[in-house]
Amino acid sequence: MSNPTYKASIVMPLKTQRDSWLEESVLSAVMQTALCEVLVITSDLTPQSNLDVLSKLSNDHSNLKVLRRPSGAQFAGAINFGFESATCDRVGLLLTDDILDLATVATCLSFDADIVATARCGMNVDMTERLWEGKADPVRYQKLKTIEERASYIDHFMLLNRALVLKIGGVDPNIGLTGADDYDMVWTLLEAGASVKLIPEFLYRMRDHGETRLTMRDQNAQIADLRKILAKHGICEEDIERLVEAKKKWYGTPGYVAIQDPDWYMHQGEFQEGSSNPVTGHREDSQRNA
Repeated sequence: MSNPTYKASIVMPLKTQRDSWLEESVLSAVMQTALCEVLVITSDLTPQSNLDVLSKLSNDHSNLKVLRRPSGAQFAGAINFGFESATCDRVGLLLTDDILDLATVATCLSFDADIVATARCGMNVDMTERLWEGKADPVRYQKLKTIEERASYIDHFMLLNRALVLKIGGVDPNIGLTGADDYDMVWTLLEAGASVKLIPEFLYRMRDHGETRLTMRDQNAQIADLRKILAKHGICEEDIERLVEAKKKWYGTPGYVAIQDPDWYMHQGEFQEGSSNPVTGHREDSQRNA
């Protein structure tokens, strides 16, 4: 039998995840209507139960590949290793908390652009109820005046030109965990002249939960990552402070909480890195996808 012809690659960084969520996420990738090569990039810290889930899925789906990230590689290094290992010209990124509509990649492949991005929606833990929407309106995008505004507007799911991602160096490991795989990388791609196509359908479904995920890290730690991004791209100090004020409500709490109460952190009180998250009550000392 000849080897299958993959239409695109999907990279999924994994540190540790709930087994049921991991299975659901991977299945949404391997069962795309456009056949995809799916690369799950594991860590030395990935638990055996996660590896057992992946082993079972690999037996059922030959397009699933499980790769161990290089020693010492963190979140950025895992994603970059995935892009380097991918065999397709176009590559997307899926976090293991989340799922894709089964037509996501096929829809994106209909368009020839360096960045093809869909709308996304925040779902409840069981993935049965839509809590909020993150739109991808091409008309609104064209009205945005700055690269920063455009980079902030584009979000997952993104099908990317692999060659261009590799040319810019992939995800910047110096940024940290917040915004490195989307905001900063998209900004850098746009600075490199990337073409963009936005798809208004809600094809990326984010599980907007209050457990451990990158967006639930300590608010101050995430703000520090944001400042790195803004400084990297030459934003002046005054504008850095303005953007920090605008974006910090999203850091350290589920998205639906930030929408309902943008000043939630003022009500809960400021908390320090390594302290208990006021929403979840647990310590932020690990990231499932990191």
